[in-house]
Amino acid sequence: MTSRRPEDVFIALLRSVYQRAQHGTIQWGPARPVLSLELPSTQRLSSRQAIGRRGLHSSSGHVSRAQRRAYATSEARKEAPREIAVLGGGITGLTTAHYLARHATNANITLYEASGNLGGWVEAERAQVNKGQPGDVLLQHGPRMLRSGASSQKYDDLVLYDVSFADVCALRQLASLEMQHKIRPFADPGNRYLYYPDRLVKLPSGELSVDNIVGTIRSWLNDSIWDGTLRSFYNYWTKYQRSLVPGQILPASPAKMLEKDESVGEFMTRVFEDDRPVKNMLSGIMHGIYGGDVNKLSAKHTMLDRMWYQLTLPVPEGQIWMANKDWYLLYDTLNGPNRLKVIETAEKAISWNTLAFDDGLLSLVDGLVKDLEKQSNVTIKYDAPVTSLSYNNDQVSVITAKTDQPNNYDQVISTLFSRHLSQIVQPPNSLPSLAETHAITIMVVNLWYPTPGLLRDIRGFGYLIPSSTPDNDECALGVLFDSDLQTRDEVPGTKLTVMLGGHHWDEWESLPTEEMGAEMAKQIVKRHLGIDDKEEVVVSSRLCRECLPQHYVGHRERMNKAHYELLSTFQGKLTVAGPSYTTIGVIPSMRAGFDAAMRVARGHGPPWFRYSGSGSQPDWWTPILKRNEQTGWKIRDHVGATGLEGFTESEFHCMYPSPKESLMFRKWTGAHSRFLDDDGQWITSEGQEPGGFRVGNGVTEQDKNEDASGQDRK
Repeated sequence: MTSRRPEDVFIALLRSVYQRAQHGTIQWGPARPVLSLELPSTQRLSSRQAIGRRGLHSSSGHVSRAQRRAYATSEARKEAPREIAVLGGGITGLTTAHYLARHATNANITLYEASGNLGGWVEAERAQVNKGQPGDVLLQHGPRMLRSGASSQKYDDLVLYDVSFADVCALRQLASLEMQHKIRPFADPGNRYLYYPDRLVKLPSGELSVDNIVGTIRSWLNDSIWDGTLRSFYNYWTKYQRSLVPGQILPASPAKMLEKDESVGEFMTRVFEDDRPVKNMLSGIMHGIYGGDVNKLSAKHTMLDRMWYQLTLPVPEGQIWMANKDWYLLYDTLNGPNRLKVIETAEKAISWNTLAFDDGLLSLVDGLVKDLEKQSNVTIKYDAPVTSLSYNNDQVSVITAKTDQPNNYDQVISTLFSRHLSQIVQPPNSLPSLAETHAITIMVVNLWYPTPGLLRDIRGFGYLIPSSTPDNDECALGVLFDSDLQTRDEVPGTKLTVMLGGHHWDEWESLPTEEMGAEMAKQIVKRHLGIDDKEEVVVSSRLCRECLPQHYVGHRERMNKAHYELLSTFQGKLTVAGPSYTTIGVIPSMRAGFDAAMRVARGHGPPWFRYSGSGSQPDWWTPILKRNEQTGWKIRDHVGATGLEGFTESEFHCMYPSPKESLMFRKWTGAHSRFLDDDGQWITSEGQEPGGFRVGNGVTEQDKNEDASGQDRK
């Protein structure tokens, strides 16, 4: 259970060393928009019921002029369909194509992928290691687990759940991706370590055992990694406690408080009043998540965002800064066609910390690819790297390495790395702000030893290597203990993943080959873990060039400028999406794909799903829209024609403080915002059918005998 003050102790940050920290209202003044998840008291119970009371078909509420024409007359139906291109077949591109195929009416979608495989950096191979006998090991080169979002202030995880249940038009119809039975909670392996200066140092855990307490005290007294942390912790604690004092005097211009930016190193050194914990510990944490330099990464565009906002513009205890766009996603999900299944999964995931498939994330990629291949309005072009993009006659011309003849599209969505995009647009130098962006390169080396137990008594997630660690000639970032991260039964052995490079290689003119990377990895585990380099080993290496975009200080300003450069060059016909622009990670990338696809499909910003259904209760958006009409404020289009509209708005007006207990699907969610009880049963009210919904249109006889949790009621 997340504490009421999530950053009460710096140790809480250390315990989440490999995790992304994510995911009475204050009145700021008459012009301040007020959104609230809490509906009027007369509707509070009925709003939960309304999720199921209505039928299972959705209505978007608003459609673009082109969409209205397409269905207005028989003559309009004969109009040529819109041609939409998606550049890049990674997670963002696949998710984008997934939503376009379903919600862009009268449109053909073409997906361009530079390689022969889809999925981007999600890649793995099965190595046969059992000397001619059945048996293999899964060697994963990219991300392999997902955070559930149960401890996040963002709602990006709802897109994952929605994708998993695509095209559910009746409660028990098999989802097109067939993934809902494959995704499952993953048990945390426990221990996490940092390597400094010449040995592994176990980080404190939340376990209240004698061994853990004694071990923590012994480490604190003997390991130099803790130098300066006691005083730093006290400085942080006092600053955070002061930020929770109610009735604070707000600054005259609160919006200006959020306009400033600073690096992770600057921010935490200012908070700690000591740079040693930043160099010796926090730099290692950043290596594991971003592969980046703490002195360049923006504090408010990393896992420290919630802490930065709280200490920069405090809100009282029990409240949290929330981005408006996350409430938008929540309301859209609650009105979407898969709302019952998404709600059920999100409620169950409250008790999950990590999600996994048996084969890492391959099931996610395979499900998306197989689904797209079934769609009659989707064309996938493999081995087709885009070499040129230009605006001509109200269309975007796309040229690939395979042909000099352009293909013209009414709309293009690029999920390519931002600097790469700036290099292929015509005329040259049209997107200078994107040309300034940066991504780091990582070498991933998988090592599998047929000898089990080579790690001896070292168990857990793995270890990271701070920037201050001496003699790190191989430029290692960290090592994962894959033997303790298994999601499937495999041939017994010892399996590790070594990560090299990151920002250490930023100034290198040439990078190591994959063969050199394998040798470097073996030297690292020999020196750090005592594994002899003469041990028999199966090795797999992958050089991931520019795989992790870096959001450096000034990121928001750069994206602001990029928005206008895109508008000027492509007149709103080119939209961008992905981790180059918004949060890095698999689930945030899926959220970016959803946003871009729905904006292009609908032709307007949110709401994208307006559910009118049967019954007297309004949909989830209606109370919000009515309240905003009274204040004269409108829902902001955070995507816009370029995908970067939100960066042009005042950051202060893109967020607002919200009571934590009003957030749905979170560990701290209040009872009034829950849909399932502790036994996993839908919460209902007097006079309402079991399962919390009334059977609506399109429900089969089988569905009528099942409740919303899928349990047979006969």
